[in-house]
Amino acid sequence: MKTKSVLLIIVTVFFTTVLSNKNFAQESIDQKAKMLDLKLQLLDSKLELLDSKIKIWESKPAELDIRLHEIDDKIKAMNFDPAGINLKFLEVDAMIQELKEVNIPVIMPVPAIQEQEVEFYKEYKSAIMLNPVSLFEGTFNLSYERLLTDKFSINISALATYATEQGMSQYFFKNQRFEYFNALSDSYEIYKGESIAGTGIVLQGKNYLMANYKTKNKAPLGLYAAPQLMYRRIWITGETMEYNVDEDEWVEKEIKQRLNICSAGVVLGTKIPVLKVLFVDIYVGGNIRLSKYDEESGLTKYKKWYNIDYSGVFPTAGIGIGILK
Repeated sequence: MKTKSVLLIIVTVFFTTVLSNKNFAQESIDQKAKMLDLKLQLLDSKLELLDSKIKIWESKPAELDIRLHEIDDKIKAMNFDPAGINLKFLEVDAMIQELKEVNIPVIMPVPAIQEQEVEFYKEYKSAIMLNPVSLFEGTFNLSYERLLTDKFSINISALATYATEQGMSQYFFKNQRFEYFNALSDSYEIYKGESIAGTGIVLQGKNYLMANYKTKNKAPLGLYAAPQLMYRRIWITGETMEYNVDEDEWVEKEIKQRLNICSAGVVLGTKIPVLKVLFVDIYVGGNIRLSKYDEESGLTKYKKWYNIDYSGVFPTAGIGIGILK
């Protein structure tokens, strides 16, 4: 009896264990199936997202094409039509003509013009100039220039000379070699000079070389070339000691010489404006100078080029200061 009870208990425990293991295995399979379903759902979602992205990428070029077509249409709409513009102008002209016929004043809008400072350059026709360099030679040189055309002028200079051993002309005077022709000895003799005085005139025809160019400085300013003629009448006084045979002594003798100077040449110079109405004239050139004393039959010879009675080729240069009018 006990054996049957034990067997019954063992069978019961066995079946209970087997049945419990079957239920546990069944539950594990169900859980795994649910997990698989979730994974499949997630995979479907990812596929849907990927499909959406692909559709968006495919739609972008189409949108760009649409935008480009819209831009082309706008450009075509902005095309310039000259015929249409001309018709508009003709319509405006016709309206203005109608207003004139009925005596209605036409008020046109005045565009706003920004004021700008405009620099005007006055055109001068004449000039007055003083040559300060000639003052060191004892000569006052004052000239007047007048334009005849836009690039040609006439210049007249007046000369007044008085030089002695004193004052500004002393260096020029001391470097002079004074000689006179002694008819008794038939030779030239040196004497001591006291003064050099005289007058003169210079005539120039100035051709302004840059007058045809568009520059601020028009004639009588700028670069010029000028042929010139000069005439001077000079009186030279001095004294020397001469032996008097009748009285058998040396006596003082006064010397007076009258000198004529003529020259012709060409100068090249430029006038530079200073302070609007003032200018500085700088020039160089050359002359052929001929000098002759009234007491002598021929031209002077063998004189130094810096002597006032020199005859020959003579260089010239100077600086003038003047005012424009």
